[in-house]
Amino acid sequence: MKNINWSTYSKPIILVAFIVILSVLKPAEFLSVGNAVSVLTSVAAIGIMVSGTIFVFLIGGIDLSIATLLSLSAVVAATVTTRMGGSTGAVLVGLLAALVVGAVAGLVHGYITTTFAIPAFLVTFATQSVFLGLAQVLSNNNKIACTWPAFAVLGKNVVPIIFMVIFALASWYVLRKTVFGRYVYAVGGNPTAAEISGINVKLVSIICYAISGFTTAMGGIILASQSQQADSALGSGFTNDVITAAVIGGISLLGGEGTLPGAIFGAVLMGLLNNGLSLMNVDSTQSGLVKGLVIVVAVAFDAMHHADQSRKKAKKVKKGPAAPELS
Repeated sequence: MKNINWSTYSKPIILVAFIVILSVLKPAEFLSVGNAVSVLTSVAAIGIMVSGTIFVFLIGGIDLSIATLLSLSAVVAATVTTRMGGSTGAVLVGLLAALVVGAVAGLVHGYITTTFAIPAFLVTFATQSVFLGLAQVLSNNNKIACTWPAFAVLGKNVVPIIFMVIFALASWYVLRKTVFGRYVYAVGGNPTAAEISGINVKLVSIICYAISGFTTAMGGIILASQSQQADSALGSGFTNDVITAAVIGGISLLGGEGTLPGAIFGAVLMGLLNNGLSLMNVDSTQSGLVKGLVIVVAVAFDAMHHADQSRKKAKKVKKGPAAPELS
């Protein structure tokens, strides 16, 4: 027992601790199928988005335009669907248009950052204002109703959860089972070494941003369906939520480290935290403090894990063969 590295199991420990605490404090409300579905449904959009933005984080990039691109994509879907009559075919065209907008926005981010060597922070900081402006123009700064049956079904019952699982599994497979996934980690770990080894760093980076834009658009569609409306403020706060989920899940914003299960863990933990605070009727002025403390603890556990990993690597280096003596 003394050799167990508890930091390795930090995520399961934190998750189980939350479940146990909430089960004791609010057993009737928390321990129900309906509440479990509610928690997962509430984080479905974040889970979908982090399944794509993880690619950007892993190459050492960042996207500050998530919130406004989410809003723009939702507004595009709603606008196109409305103008085409709201039929099932119109909804499909609207969804496709929104996903294309998201993917193209990501391609633009990737192209600018790689071609002109401009930090992603600056590029996406600028484009967030562009996306917000476009969303306001398209919606005339009003809310657009999203009550068409074929559109509303995307946000009902367990449908958002199904989409989250599909996107998460697809992301996990690409990152863990494909050559492209290995390229992503290589670029994030050391872009210079990756380029020397023959990896097209520019192309990999552009594709990563396109994936992030695509999943952001899908997140916007799900949120618009759940709220049955779309406007330029729909994505407010979601940039922080996605980045927080990634950080809690152990994804390094410096690139090269992190896993999809960790990112989904971060999203679910946020959902459990919000759900628990709501069930216990914690005042909104205090919930921010509680959330902050939990995030600090989660990040501290993850930092311990990375420190342990670094020590293990250092020990392996020390145990290596001794250098030959000069005669």
